[in-house]
Amino acid sequence: MAHMALYRKWRPMTFDEVVEQRHIVTTLKNSIKNNTVNHAYLFCGTRGTGKTTLAKIFARAINCLEPVDGSPCNKCTCCTGILDGSIIDVIEIDAASNNGVDDVREIKEAIMYVPAVTRYKVYIIDEVHMLSTGAFNALLKTLEEPPENVVFILATTEPQKLPATILSRCQRFDFKRITLSGLEERLKIIAENCSVSVENSAIQLIARLSEGGMRDAISLLDQCIAQGKTEITHQDVVNISGLSAYEAVDTFARAIVDKNAPVALNAIKEAMDQGRDLKPFCSQLIEWFRNLMLIKSGGQALNLVSLSDEEVKPIKEAAEILSLDETLSVIKELSETENRLKWSENQRIIMEVSAVRLCSYGAVSNDNSNLADLEARIGYLERKLSQMTNADNGRVSSVGNSQAADKSPKVTKTAGEENILTAKAIDTSIAGNNELKQWPEIIEKIRSMKKMKVYAYLLDTRCFLSADGTANVVIPGDDALKKTVLSRNESINVITEAIRDTLKIPVNVKIIDEKKLSDLPVNSNDDPLLEKIKQIASENDIPLKIEE
Repeated sequence: MAHMALYRKWRPMTFDEVVEQRHIVTTLKNSIKNNTVNHAYLFCGTRGTGKTTLAKIFARAINCLEPVDGSPCNKCTCCTGILDGSIIDVIEIDAASNNGVDDVREIKEAIMYVPAVTRYKVYIIDEVHMLSTGAFNALLKTLEEPPENVVFILATTEPQKLPATILSRCQRFDFKRITLSGLEERLKIIAENCSVSVENSAIQLIARLSEGGMRDAISLLDQCIAQGKTEITHQDVVNISGLSAYEAVDTFARAIVDKNAPVALNAIKEAMDQGRDLKPFCSQLIEWFRNLMLIKSGGQALNLVSLSDEEVKPIKEAAEILSLDETLSVIKELSETENRLKWSENQRIIMEVSAVRLCSYGAVSNDNSNLADLEARIGYLERKLSQMTNADNGRVSSVGNSQAADKSPKVTKTAGEENILTAKAIDTSIAGNNELKQWPEIIEKIRSMKKMKVYAYLLDTRCFLSADGTANVVIPGDDALKKTVLSRNESINVITEAIRDTLKIPVNVKIIDEKKLSDLPVNSNDDPLLEKIKQIASENDIPLKIEE
């Protein structure tokens, strides 16, 4: 006898054998016991969660001659005939390969005939979202008012692709992913029945890799058993599933934490030498840092970490070094890398660039004064300075010896903050003019605001700041249309808002021609914001001392 795949051999035959999905099982059993069978059902859920299995059980149950508490007996002539395919009143259709209008027309013609043997003629249409638009339209009327002895069961992994007219004609059931405990319990029963010993860590890994799909879990176990071993280890599952060894993943992750680029690059080399695909390797890294994120979050999030004590130990050690913000930054970078790996022909370079970036550019820091904290403090200082420019009377002073300085809030900048603040401040004095270097960043800000018309007209423009705080947007050439559009109030408001959000200072915006550029003052190296502060101090007789 030919070998039967384990997922087929262990397919549940009654409602009670179905793993989890109790919310659906109970409803279907009650509809059979109360004789309230609907004419159309829609089963939705990810792969391997039991959609087709429950459809087959339900098809036998509604036709069973001797049902047991709503479940099929699997012994009567109807049940056995449906199981061995001798009764043709239960029809399974794969919509992926039978998705045309003519296929649906055949169904419409066939349902006009009464069932040959059973009480109900059942149509199980798998992957129903693959039907064409014409096929859906042809199915509508039949699905709404089929003969009394016809039941449709539609199964799909993508219900969002179904027309609303189809959804409204069906009773919908959403299948949940099977929990890790449910998967592990089922796998242990199967392994014991097959006289195979499986390590607990191997069972846990298979359950995690299946992502809530029972069929995937059983198929992977079947593949492990096919090795011919009487004992399956964690390493066997790693080798068969195509994963990189956990040690390689742990080594790479620790290299990111320790900012050790050579170790990270060597881990990539080892993974490549073993013939591993770097996309699963990157996915494992994301999972590693996800567990770190959960540990850093604490509380009930710790219940989501499903690792052995040996696996979780290095992650807990990393939790003492990285902050939550740093962990999130690493996850974001790795997620973007994983997306790029899907389409790259040279995965190694993509992964190596990501490794060097994570280890070199401050995405991870081992000291308390990390980049995020510095930027947060600088943002606070800039907001305070902006508020000062709008105040009618305020007292502004740098660190000094005057009496006013003793009564004014002091602002102290560390060496690291001084460098970053210089980079974020208004950068002018280019070729003797007050040209705004952040102008491309401001234009990009306008694009992110979805103001595409203003964005398009600003692409080839430049901006110069006057000492009075005016942002002069220079139109190249003699483009009257562009100047007219950008001079409108709504355009000015958009530009003003983008400059304010980027530079954190209030400005007036003016649209000028390129020929008027020469009229602007040149070689003014003074910061317009500082000039504004000087003006306020002078008008309000406030002693002001400026120190670099």
